[in-house]
Amino acid sequence: MLNFRYYLERWLSRFRQPDGPAEGLHDNGEIGFRGNFRDGKEEGPWEFYHPNGQLEIECTYRNGERDGPWRIYYDNGRLKVSGSSREGKPDGLFERFDATGQLYERLNYRAGDLEGLYEKFHENGRLAETGRYHEGRPEGLWHFYYPSGQLRKRGRFMNRRRSGVWEYFDEAGRLVRQHNFKTDDAGAFY
Repeated sequence: MLNFRYYLERWLSRFRQPDGPAEGLHDNGEIGFRGNFRDGKEEGPWEFYHPNGQLEIECTYRNGERDGPWRIYYDNGRLKVSGSSREGKPDGLFERFDATGQLYERLNYRAGDLEGLYEKFHENGRLAETGRYHEGRPEGLWHFYYPSGQLRKRGRFMNRRRSGVWEYFDEAGRLVRQHNFKTDDAGAFY
């Protein structure tokens, strides 16, 4: 991934308080970034590029903080991450993709913390795990699946720890064991 902070700092080192359009190049001469400053802070749309010239990041800044939708791309041009920020913190739906374009994770943020539905997918596109986050911690009932789609295990989280009875299944769907986690079990952190 492009270390765009390095290029920005290198570019900024030439100015006390930049104002207006900004553009920087990679060592190979390809465009590295393009955007605008207002009163020394990033402002408006920005684009960052891989050394091969492919777009890497497109985002919007307000008063030096990421604000609004943004996207990150692989150097092959495929979408890697789609999300949004508010006042520099992740906020809203995020989707992550592998280099082939397959969705592998869907999660939600509120003011920088994981919040709400979380889904992770196997390479075949089937659900691998699902549950909910509250204030950055897994909470409530979670389900984990084999690549076949068969339930692998399920259980609850309370205060970032496994809690209560967790059930474990084989690939045929048969219950093979249960474990009762107490909220104070050692090593029960997620």
